[in-house]
Amino acid sequence: MGKARLLSWVVGLLLWGLLRGLLPLLPIPFSLLPIAWALTLVGGVALLLWLALEVGKVVPSRLAVISGLVIAGFRVALTFLTVPKDFSWQIAFGSVADTLTLTSALLLGSAISGLVRHANLLLPVAIVLTVVDIWTVWFGGFVAQVYQRAQEGVAVAQKVVEAATVKMPTVATAHYARIGIPVIGLGDLFFAAFLFAILWRFGLNTRHAFILSIVFVVVGLLIAQLPFVPFGIPGLPFIVLAILLPNLRAFQYTPEEKKALLIGGVFLFALLAVFSIMVGRM
Repeated sequence: MGKARLLSWVVGLLLWGLLRGLLPLLPIPFSLLPIAWALTLVGGVALLLWLALEVGKVVPSRLAVISGLVIAGFRVALTFLTVPKDFSWQIAFGSVADTLTLTSALLLGSAISGLVRHANLLLPVAIVLTVVDIWTVWFGGFVAQVYQRAQEGVAVAQKVVEAATVKMPTVATAHYARIGIPVIGLGDLFFAAFLFAILWRFGLNTRHAFILSIVFVVVGLLIAQLPFVPFGIPGLPFIVLAILLPNLRAFQYTPEEKKALLIGGVFLFALLAVFSIMVGRM
């Protein structure tokens, strides 16, 4: 059963890579575009989150660390290759590169779940990750700074944004459109694998967390398309909310632990406020 599940996960990765490469080559008539776009959105999100869900179950932590680092090394090595400018070559190269990036992020994310030794730690860890993710994207953190530099035309920042996002654009011609799988940040996938692995380790509710995560991430991606939404939207809060809601009753804290959590939360917000002020003055 374990080997069959691992094989299914590997097949899922290969399927994602094929979709990443082949979807842009498939011309879709405008009459079918809404249906195709909706199916691609929901199916792409479901596949990515399923891969994040399963990796912590099928790959042991030690093997995940080693294989994740090796695959990351191969991904870095690809940056030194010269790829022909032919469209098909570019698509194939991007497919392989993004599949390696995705695989490494999922493996390494699930591997560090072993640092969480008690189920009660999931709640504060998830909240901290959410707050930090919102800060880094919207309130002057690293991601916000990189996006700003990329919009200003800084080549290095543009490369970072490109490398840190698993994406495929939608391209329209006179009669057809070409669509791709949804835009999901690499960090979101890394921490999704991390959080799902914790659910597996402590026997928490993974089924409802997975279903809710699909719904919430799809909603988040739809929100990101609205014209008044700032460029770049943090994706981790949607995943964290989906993971925590079905498992809230599993967290039991003593009065002393609740007090410590409150103090830690105040300290975190104060620290991020100071960092935001410092970044704003730079």
